[in-house]
Amino acid sequence: MIPVSVRLNPFKTPRERISIFDDASPVPWSRYGLILSQRPSFTLMPLFHAGCFYVQDSSAMYVGHVFRKILSSFGPGLRVLDLCAAPGGKTTDLSVSLRERFGEDWTLVSNEVMRDRVRVLDDNVAKWGDPRVMVTSVDPSVFARFDGAFDIIVADVPCSGEGMFRKDAEAQRQWSEDLVELCAARQKRILADVWPSLKEGGVL
Repeated sequence: MIPVSVRLNPFKTPRERISIFDDASPVPWSRYGLILSQRPSFTLMPLFHAGCFYVQDSSAMYVGHVFRKILSSFGPGLRVLDLCAAPGGKTTDLSVSLRERFGEDWTLVSNEVMRDRVRVLDDNVAKWGDPRVMVTSVDPSVFARFDGAFDIIVADVPCSGEGMFRKDAEAQRQWSEDLVELCAARQKRILADVWPSLKEGGVL
């Protein structure tokens, strides 16, 4: 069985009040990450719908670990763009780090260009409950108009999905060299489009 993990929302319910996670083990690189011994029925849990935790692969939480290291180089008033944000795992993780370090003095723009995916992103951000997060749905090229607007840009650009092979047989069937080349070209375009919006001295 593939392990399932969650990341707690420290601004809602603390771990000691979620008894179902009592036998979970910590994710070494995530302060609020837990690896569960079994997969519960999340959709039947009120705390899940209240945004008290987010279901996320432990490996995906490493982005938040790197982000926290980067934050030490910046001060208050930070403006961050999560460019390809759906379904919201990175956004919710980044928002916790920003709030713990800077209080209310930061802004996080969470963007997803795919309209069917932005609904899921919007729902997850709303459940997480941080008012400093702004959800948008525009093409990355739009951000080029805002020269030097962002201190940090997190770009989890579309890829050919090899990371899904272990848990999704359909991802294996869909893979091809043509798909890899298509994704590589798309990644280059996205990064070129968004580059002007990165502040000098910023981090992409």
